[in-house]
Amino acid sequence: MQDELSDLKRQLLATFGEAVTLKKSDDSRLEVTGILTRELVPTGPYEQVLQEITTLALTTDVKVSRGDEVISAEQRWTVERKLKGDGQMNWWSLHEAGA
Repeated sequence: MQDELSDLKRQLLATFGEAVTLKKSDDSRLEVTGILTRELVPTGPYEQVLQEITTLALTTDVKVSRGDEVISAEQRWTVERKLKGDGQMNWWSLHEAGA
């Protein structure tokens, strides 16, 4: 039951979530709604060393490519890679633009 509620929460946030702008490689811009999150994840073989990663969750109908730029408020990120997809949502790893 908890997994279903968690999935529903993600879908609601994607529908009513944060507005971001996708700047494609051809300089076109697309306004979309998604979920920006920051998480601490273990790095390497030791769980004591953590790294902060930024992810963006979007519905599967939004086409995203590696190198696209994500703009939200005054922050900018570059799409690094697709982390996972479940048929309704795709999660993308981001890194700060210029980093």
